[in-house]
Amino acid sequence: MSSEIESIIDDLLNEEQNIFGVAIISKDGNLLTQTENWNLTNDLDLINELLNQKLELGEKGISSITIQGIKYMIVENIEERKIGTNIMHKGHIIICPVPIGGTGALVCYINPQVGPRDTLFVAQKYAKKLISFV
Repeated sequence: MSSEIESIIDDLLNEEQNIFGVAIISKDGNLLTQTENWNLTNDLDLINELLNQKLELGEKGISSITIQGIKYMIVENIEERKIGTNIMHKGHIIICPVPIGGTGALVCYINPQVGPRDTLFVAQKYAKKLISFV
């Protein structure tokens, strides 16, 4: 993995203190990297299924996803982003497809004390920086 990707992750974590974990998935569905505190290896198939799902108007799609044993209800599932929240206050996930609508992704674990939208803009900004790497 390139030091440029590591640098992007470091910058993201420095800019947004409420992002506690980060993973990057390549467009072919492989895990490129993840922060040491978060392991998505066993949940990669589910995340890829969510990323590859193309919804027709009115379709709800996948309603929940479990990552590292924590179940997240999918509260938003659009081309630009997938947002999940745990109803037991164990945090949120934001999945930003790279490029928008693509099958690569920046996956972020969000502090349970804030709303996922508080970090959304920063996560999406950094996802755009990954286009040439995924």
